[in-house]
Amino acid sequence: MSAPEPDLDAERTSRTRVPNRWGEGQQLRQEILDAAGRLLQQANSPDEISLRGIAREAGITAGAVYSHFKDKADLMWTLLDSVYATLAETMRAAQQAAPAEDAWAGLRAAVDTYCRLATDAPHQYDLLFRIGPGLPPPEGLPHHPMDRLLDAWRTAVTPYLVATGRDPDRSELAAKLLWSGLHGQLGLWRNVSQAAGAADLDEARDALLVALFGRS
Repeated sequence: MSAPEPDLDAERTSRTRVPNRWGEGQQLRQEILDAAGRLLQQANSPDEISLRGIAREAGITAGAVYSHFKDKADLMWTLLDSVYATLAETMRAAQQAAPAEDAWAGLRAAVDTYCRLATDAPHQYDLLFRIGPGLPPPEGLPHHPMDRLLDAWRTAVTPYLVATGRDPDRSELAAKLLWSGLHGQLGLWRNVSQAAGAADLDEARDALLVALFGRS
């Protein structure tokens, strides 16, 4: 009788990860989220990955995942919230780096930051819109992760509306129209990027800004 095959997953876990010291639980939690993000960039939907697969990617046991997340949906929503939060903060930082007296420059900086993510980091951009539709409604979160990014758009739009004497109460509508318009353009461009170059995308973005705000 031949000897049983070794448990390669168990060997990989023991080889690739040194256990966290006391008080390093948050580090392990982030490592789990990072592992899930890497796998999602290679998958077409959350259904294609499992908690066991995430655990293997992180170099831990599946039981360790359950010590930080109730189930896969909890982990996925936490990851999605983190991705939205990171993009929102990046957009705000770009807006704040623009001259304080130039509200349009701040708005354009936020727009350009969002568009760069979609064109330069398409897999990360996909995470924003590919995870949520395949998951049950979020539980335990004080808000939908998408609200983080919508708030960043409102923050970008409102100063320009105020500076140009427009009604700031319309900032939410303007933010939604801007976001949905950019997302639609980026989605179409990615499908026809072989025939349409970056200049075409820039032209479409400028046309949208003119339609919404009267300038580009």
